[in-house]
Amino acid sequence: MTTDQWLMPPLADSITPSILARADLLVTKTAYLAGMVAPETAACLSNLQMVSDAKYSGIIDGHHTEPGVLKNALNSANKYSTLRKTPELRRCIVSALAHHYHLLRTQPLQDGNGVVARMIAHQHLALLRLHPQLWSLSRGLARRQEEYHAALNTNESTQDVQLAGGVQRSDKAFLGFIEFMLDVCHEEVDYMTAALNRRKLRESVTNAFNTNSRLTDAGIRAKIAPALLALLIQGALPRSEFNTFTGLQSEAASNQVGRLINIGLVVSPPSDLLTLEVALPDWFVRELLPD
Repeated sequence: MTTDQWLMPPLADSITPSILARADLLVTKTAYLAGMVAPETAACLSNLQMVSDAKYSGIIDGHHTEPGVLKNALNSANKYSTLRKTPELRRCIVSALAHHYHLLRTQPLQDGNGVVARMIAHQHLALLRLHPQLWSLSRGLARRQEEYHAALNTNESTQDVQLAGGVQRSDKAFLGFIEFMLDVCHEEVDYMTAALNRRKLRESVTNAFNTNSRLTDAGIRAKIAPALLALLIQGALPRSEFNTFTGLQSEAASNQVGRLINIGLVVSPPSDLLTLEVALPDWFVRELLPD
């Protein structure tokens, strides 16, 4: 992509009240989700998302994305993710989605451009404090990839869409794309909010401790599931408090902690051996996010 293709297009005057209302609601929903997750747990989810998004990109773009391309994409996203701010947060959100549309209409999905454009969208959502590290836009687009491609490839003629070497957005195509992207954002935020709901989280953790072979083979007792749940919710706990949550005697509790550390489910920071933090390896996250 050339530098001028990264420039933020002016926001259309035809943004409908319903679109603005959906953008407003997204702010509320993402703030609620962020309030559900401890910083340590959020960091774990963010790290895992970076890995999974590479796989989702393969689904969206129809080809495997090499690690080198992903690294260059991240560098490009950091370089070019400058968002034109407006006084209204909801219009900033629409502007970020409009920018994504602009990028991929001027330079179609090929040679890694798709993943770069999605990373820029992620950066914009982060700048707008929509906490995209806790939900995956790429996952949603992979689930609805046919609609995504259709929204980017309208039936407009070349004469209708070309203007000064760029792309002239029709209101219908542009607004349809914004509505689609907002739907995807809402779906993914709703998915994570439901999965991390305390009741659902308790069910998932309890089921994992009863059925997951990694846990049972490691000799980890099902009865300490509430202790892990507390750690997952809090993000970090003093060892003594975690041991109390297990309901076991001191020696037995310490033994179980050692086993949890060995399988990578919890960690004890070298700087504070008296504290335990959640680790969330990918195999356990699949228990929490089965889809």
